Amino acid sequence: METQPITLSATISFWAHFRATRAIVNRMWSTYAAWCFFAGVPLLLLVVMLCRGQDIFAPGLFGLPAWAIAVIGLLFMLCFMPLMQCLNIASMRRRNSSVGGVQTYIITPDSYTVRGSLFDSTIKWDAFYKAIETKEFIFLYLSTRAAHFIPKAAATESDLRAIRTIIQEKLVTKAKLQAI
Repeated sequence: METQPITLSATISFWAHFRATRAIVNRMWSTYAAWCFFAGVPLLLLVVMLCRGQDIFAPGLFGLPAWAIAVIGLLFMLCFMPLMQCLNIASMRRRNSSVGGVQTYIITPDSYTVRGSLFDSTIKWDAFYKAIETKEFIFLYLSTRAAHFIPKAAATESDLRAIRTIIQEKLVTKAKLQAI
């Protein structure tokens, strides 16, 4: 039995684009390393200082108290990094008109295709590194740092089951999807 192509269309809003990009970035080893360096190390040092009875209000590095360094690290990861990503996405969308329009996704047993007003990309399943499903998206990774995303809101439940089946058959162990 020949599987019918699954065709979905969606306009990718700025915030959907931001959430998808955040989900991809949050799964990178470099993000884990940044959290360890900017938040984990300062918090660990703060805990060690408290356990040793040291004054966390005394001026230290850069004349700042230890607690301030920990707070700055947390603020950097929780506010500054997402803000920079937000600005990068806004800049990309402003400079590239094809990013914000309607995108059509076509999933077949042979390939994945995404089309927009100015582009048409078809990728064979063997080119994908892995696939991951979240609450909002299905990510098709081309490498550890680059992924296409399919917004699940554009699909019906039967479409999602068919997409999961195709991805699971093609990527086998490289697919981390919800149960079919």
